[in-house]
Amino acid sequence: MNPLQMAYLKEANITLKDGQPRSTVFEDVYFNDINGLAETKHVFIEGNQLIERWQQLPNDGTFCIAETGFGSGLNFLATCLAWQNRTKPSQQRLTYISTELYPMSLADMAQAHKLFPEVTTLSQKLQQQYNSFRCGFHHYQITEDITLMLCFGDVNACLKQLSAPVDAWFLDGFSPRKNPEMWCDSLFEEMARLSQHTTTLATYSAASAVRKGLEAAGFNVSKRTGFGPKRDMLTARYIQPLASVTDKQPWWPLPKARHTKKVTIVGAGIAGMSLARSFKKKGFHTTLIDKNPSPMKAGSGNSHAMVMPMLTAKSTPEALFYMRAFEFALKQYNTQCFTPIGVLESVTSQQEKQRKLSLQSLSLSEDLIQFKHNHILYPNAGYLDTNLLAENWLNYVDDWILAEVESIQHHADTWCLQNKHQQTIQQCDLLVIAAGIHSQILTEHQNLSLTAKLGQTNTLKTKTSLNLKHILLNQGYIIPIEENQKDSCYLLGATFDHVTENQWRHDSFAVGNHRTRNTSHWHNYTFFDSLERAVQLGSHTAIRATTPDHLPLCGPVINQNQFAVDYQDLHHGRHWQTYPVAKTVKNLYVLSGLGSRGYTSAPLLAEYLVAIICGQALPLETDLCKMIHPNRFNYRKLKKQQPL
Repeated sequence: MNPLQMAYLKEANITLKDGQPRSTVFEDVYFNDINGLAETKHVFIEGNQLIERWQQLPNDGTFCIAETGFGSGLNFLATCLAWQNRTKPSQQRLTYISTELYPMSLADMAQAHKLFPEVTTLSQKLQQQYNSFRCGFHHYQITEDITLMLCFGDVNACLKQLSAPVDAWFLDGFSPRKNPEMWCDSLFEEMARLSQHTTTLATYSAASAVRKGLEAAGFNVSKRTGFGPKRDMLTARYIQPLASVTDKQPWWPLPKARHTKKVTIVGAGIAGMSLARSFKKKGFHTTLIDKNPSPMKAGSGNSHAMVMPMLTAKSTPEALFYMRAFEFALKQYNTQCFTPIGVLESVTSQQEKQRKLSLQSLSLSEDLIQFKHNHILYPNAGYLDTNLLAENWLNYVDDWILAEVESIQHHADTWCLQNKHQQTIQQCDLLVIAAGIHSQILTEHQNLSLTAKLGQTNTLKTKTSLNLKHILLNQGYIIPIEENQKDSCYLLGATFDHVTENQWRHDSFAVGNHRTRNTSHWHNYTFFDSLERAVQLGSHTAIRATTPDHLPLCGPVINQNQFAVDYQDLHHGRHWQTYPVAKTVKNLYVLSGLGSRGYTSAPLLAEYLVAIICGQALPLETDLCKMIHPNRFNYRKLKKQQPL
């Protein structure tokens, strides 16, 4: 099963034998019937010398473990327990990655964990988040310093989509004799690709084919005494890279930043504030620069914002990305700021009805989408109080600089940020541009292909309640901010008008009042007259940055002139030709082009960009990393022999 399918895995079929879970597909047990925790400790924790290696980890270091076969999650819980019992500074972090094709049901997992009361607390934290078997990568924050990335799908397909600096491998899963499809050369090759010169491996298996496969992939393999009645097991260390099996067109580099624990972010909308939050949680000192005195203004300045998935009838990059972004966002927004009343989308036109039928055929989770007569309900969607969110997330900002950055210059490994009078605002080593449409001005090294859309929302007060149970979506939307028998309040939006570059650069566009357009979507509804008679309490007008393919830009800024030279003959389609890695601008990154879905996408994008900058495991599949890379439009243009 490909992790990039818009599908869900079926639960594993489990039977119990003497209280132990057993797979009916593989006719094998999930863990040793003597003592599963002791087996994990002997095979994987001691086999990889984890306790000793954790003691040598830098105070702010991250240790990454990858496992083949999550199963009951017992290896993960045992590792967490050992991690928590170590004596080292709290700034260290553990990233645990695991793949699974046949996930245990929540009930079966809970039953299995009852056999080990030592892990009860950790098990409860896992179970609270273990609620979806969607194919692909899932991100669980178990504690502040323990992250679980669970990859649902075929192990080989999942590892091909993984970018992570693995420190230790838990080569687990049902035995090679009963699950030969997993234990294959392509698995060992992917493990080698993700390994470093210090990477170790441990497995309960001592099969000759496993040993030979690992050795062929570049691992130095040794035998060790197995657990319990098992005579032998294998441990290994990665010693040599494979003969280069590289991407012949590496146009999408994701370079780690030069080591620093200070970051400057230009722009304090939802993108910049999400970045500040993710950086701060990684121990960075955060500086935000914005022309407004407080966060969440301009394109992020609506008083309330809708958070919902964007689903299409097929597994498009757009749909796959926004499914993941929506799931991640729900975990980041607390109940004080987020109200999950659901979004009810009207389905009236023939095109909309056809889309509804196509979505129904995908058999998506009812937690994600439900189908009603002439409507689609997104039950877990809702709206944010952006002012409360801004107040809460301001705690992640160490320094706030009130200024408008007009240009950036790079001298001697230092970025110099200047205003329109060429006065220096700030100097820094690491710079992230998250300034909406104005990101295009600041990233002069690369054309970002951003376009500007002018939008307006209107806040209306009606004399009687419209009695809306959900946010309504019908081209435009209505958010019921406050409903009472009298004086109810609603946010209506939003227009989406094209603005030329000359207009947005010089603020020369007409604004006007878009209320009539925002209310016109509801003329067939019984409450239309109430909207017409409502008092307008206010409006918000701003420009949103969008891209031609409706996906955001997130990653390093590219040296476009050098890229044009290095890839100038790309249009010839010589599949055998190898091109150099696209050259990036040192310590300069961008997050922009979020359009009207910034409050849904920004938290995941921020986490992803910080992972790139820190050189850690990426929470997105490789194919999706390419689809949001800032260089993708340059690459596509050169393939078509179009000028940059």
